[in-house]
Formats: sequence, C-alpha cells, structure tokens
Amino acid sequence: MLIEENKRDCVLDNFKLINLEEIINFISSNNGLLELLEKVYPLLKSYFPNCSYSLLYAPDPEIKSFEDLMIFIKGDEREYKNNRKKLYDLEREIDDLKVSNCKVKRLLLVDVLL
Repeated sequence: MLIEENKRDCVLDNFKLINLEEIINFISSNNGLLELLEKVYPLLKSYFPNCSYSLLYAPDPEIKSFEDLMIFIKGDEREYKNNRKKLYDLEREIDDLKVSNCKVKRLLLVDVLL
C-alpha cells in the first residue's frame, strides 16, 4: 500500500513521527517497508500494549549508504529487565514475518526507551 493511497487508515498514524518528511521519503524509496510496518504494529501492541511508539529516520553520519528506520517504544523504567526480554522476543517475531521484500527487515530497528 502506498502512503498516499489511504491516509485515513495509515499505520503511520499509530506513531509519533519525529522527522516526518525524511520518514515518508525513506519508506517511499524502500519497497516493502510500509508493509513491514503494517505487520510489525500488531506485534508492538501485543508485546507493549500500554506504551507509545515513535518513528525516526536515522542515516549514518559517516557512511551515507547506511540508513535505518527506528521504532522507539516508550517503556516503563520499573519493568526494564522485563522490557529487554520482550524486546528480544519481538525482534525474533519480526525476523520471522513474511513480507514481499525481506531485505527491508534490515532497515528497521526497534528499541525500548525509558
């Protein structure tokens, strides 16, 4: 699905978009990344149901060809150890997702923020 196709129900509405224009451009230039986000979001809700989520486009400042889209999960400091275990499990499920372009998985990083 193209981002412009259905702005009303876009998965991006579930995230705080830290650098909107860069995120949109990155997703648009990486076929399958929006599809991956659509499949990752229900997993986020399952593992971290009471948290908020942010997206950040993060280019590597030293190597121009290294770019990532980062999901930040705003976690609870009291559950830090538990959140780390959940994050590990979530990352394993993301690795197992079936998407049309599996290469985009390497472009998506997930981390818990306290």
